[in-house]
Amino acid sequence: MRLRCLTVGLLLLVFSSAPMAAQSRAGLVRIPYTSYVGLNPLIVPFDLGAGEFEVGVAQGTTLGGSVSYLDYGDDRFTSADLKVRYYPGEVVLRGFSVGFTAGYLRYSVARVEPINRAVLDGPAIGIVTDYNWLLGGSQRFLVGTGLGAKRVIASKAERDEVELRRAYVTLRFIVGLAF
Repeated sequence: MRLRCLTVGLLLLVFSSAPMAAQSRAGLVRIPYTSYVGLNPLIVPFDLGAGEFEVGVAQGTTLGGSVSYLDYGDDRFTSADLKVRYYPGEVVLRGFSVGFTAGYLRYSVARVEPINRAVLDGPAIGIVTDYNWLLGGSQRFLVGTGLGAKRVIASKAERDEVELRRAYVTLRFIVGLAF
């Protein structure tokens, strides 16, 4: 129920926001790009990948989403998250940001007995710190990195069944196009 309320509230924020502008000493300056779509290119050589989108909704604030997949050894993480980020420089998509995530996690681990894979499905919340660079002649090519942590909202018994800790660290590497 809380996740539904959060989702509805965030959607209302997106559709009721005013046009984006960055403030400078001389007055308001239009931000040329307030949205982006990006992918983690490591999906090609490795079994990990991510996709993201982000849209500016207020001065220095964005709303977005991400999906990710990691297959490492016996562990598989699949997640989908909504993200709210704040850029202290108040220019969206550029520089340092801090944000919160809420989403869904599917974690599975290989088992010999009694089944092939043990699975945990459930909600997760998190915090992220990211840094984006806008590169190129028109400043449209986005490279982003980040570090975060997610907490799995599941009982200790459910987590123990798949040997997953209550929280885990996340890393971010994205290349994309701003528009």
